[in-house]
Amino acid sequence: MFFNSLAVLALLFIYLGSHINPEFFWPVALPGLVYPIVLLINLGFVLLWMIRGRLYFLLSLIAIIIGYGHVQSFISFSNTSRPLPDTGTNLHVLSYNVRVFGLYNYGPQWELNFTDRDNIYRFIGEEDFDIICFQEFVHDKTGAFKTLDTIPRIAGTAYAHAEFTRSSRDINFFGLATFSRYPIINKGLIKFPTRAGNLCIYTDIKVHEDTIRVYNVHFESIGLSREDYLFVENMTNVEQLPDREHFLEGSLRILGYLHSAFAQRAVQVKLVASHIDESPYPVILAGDFNDTPVSYAYRVLTRRLNDAFSSAKGTGVTYEWNLPGFRIDYIMHTHEFKPYNFSTGKQDYSDHYPVSVWLNLENKNAVNTQ
Repeated sequence: MFFNSLAVLALLFIYLGSHINPEFFWPVALPGLVYPIVLLINLGFVLLWMIRGRLYFLLSLIAIIIGYGHVQSFISFSNTSRPLPDTGTNLHVLSYNVRVFGLYNYGPQWELNFTDRDNIYRFIGEEDFDIICFQEFVHDKTGAFKTLDTIPRIAGTAYAHAEFTRSSRDINFFGLATFSRYPIINKGLIKFPTRAGNLCIYTDIKVHEDTIRVYNVHFESIGLSREDYLFVENMTNVEQLPDREHFLEGSLRILGYLHSAFAQRAVQVKLVASHIDESPYPVILAGDFNDTPVSYAYRVLTRRLNDAFSSAKGTGVTYEWNLPGFRIDYIMHTHEFKPYNFSTGKQDYSDHYPVSVWLNLENKNAVNTQ
């Protein structure tokens, strides 16, 4: 009962964390990173007490029910084989953090490596997407590593909106890009107060007689270095645990990164949420949130938008590492859209997996574009 009580308190603390702005008290956001583990522990206690025939199982069960909305954001049991509607417009939407298409995976003589880029091109060419949102996009001004001028031809998306926040030697430009099969009639961006180059862009797209607004966002990441990744990997390997001094040093360094990222994301999320509130059109929001569904960022945005993951099946992990995987890439939408067949790909061409969904827009005079 003592350990069961601790597990319940941990679960309730995680729920609380999603309601507190990390700008004011950032440590409360940390437990949300281990929500799946804490949830499974509580489910284990429910099973244990039921097997023993004790009513103590109600302790964890009630705690889980209190946060059932978080359970649904973690795992979905939707029927993903539902046919698309015959009325309105069916839009196939993709969001994908492509990690600059593997630009820096150089060959032995420092020649460009096109493997990841070409695999991503093959993927988008086969799926027939109507709207594509890329994060960590790269454009090579010299044309040696073609992206911006090639994707419209491969994907059949003739219209593009790209914004860049950083460059390398004034050759490679890094940022966000949105591609559309339908005409783009307006473009804009939401600048973030950050040095990391994160950004949000919005694109107004004419879909038959209607106009929709697509937000493409990349919220603040933790920004771990290769050394930090190695430290965390060693923490999961009993044979390579660091000594006390290195453990404290590495832990404090990573906590500092987390503190900064949580606070920065809170500011960025509020900027995007305020902009969405003023949108005159139905909204689609796609991107890399760098945060889990049990977070302040997710709660703020889902107060305005629906998570298309509701039409998925499974846990939808989009970022895997030596630690348990996370769902940090999302597609959300306003009530004018209805989601069908949300899918998380398993293409390993980046450190993120692509997410896609069919969104049905019930518009006035459009024909079906399935």
